[in-house]
Amino acid sequence: MKQTTKRRTSYRPWLVAIGCVLALALVVVMTSPGARQPSNGHAPVVVATGRSDASFVLDPARFADSRQREAYAAARQVPAILNQLYCWCGCKENPATHHRALLECYESEHASGCDICIGEATLARSLVEQGVTDVRRIQDQIDLTFAPKPTGS
Repeated sequence: MKQTTKRRTSYRPWLVAIGCVLALALVVVMTSPGARQPSNGHAPVVVATGRSDASFVLDPARFADSRQREAYAAARQVPAILNQLYCWCGCKENPATHHRALLECYESEHASGCDICIGEATLARSLVEQGVTDVRRIQDQIDLTFAPKPTGS
């Protein structure tokens, strides 16, 4: 009588491959812009960068566009405020930038190409010029203006 041997199939390579695909998908989802932004329309508490001066803010004169110059000038005028504000553009959640506060957007050319950063800095400066110095009130205005609006009800 001939004895047959079953060939043992190993599922381990398939399980490893599926695990890798799922892990990669999770990384892509979690690092996409806005993936971990607060969904309640209120900014989280910002951990300030440890400086409140404009020493790292780029010179506004280097930009040709007047909106960019105005925003970088605002960052130089109210850096201590911007250093305590959450930026709604998604730069905090983006692993490439991972900005801790709005001020950091102005320490590179990042803000020059971002309407949200530009709007937030100019709004913050405008509020300070109107006498609003409470950072929470300024952040509340930024939240109302720039936070994503909930979809569906």
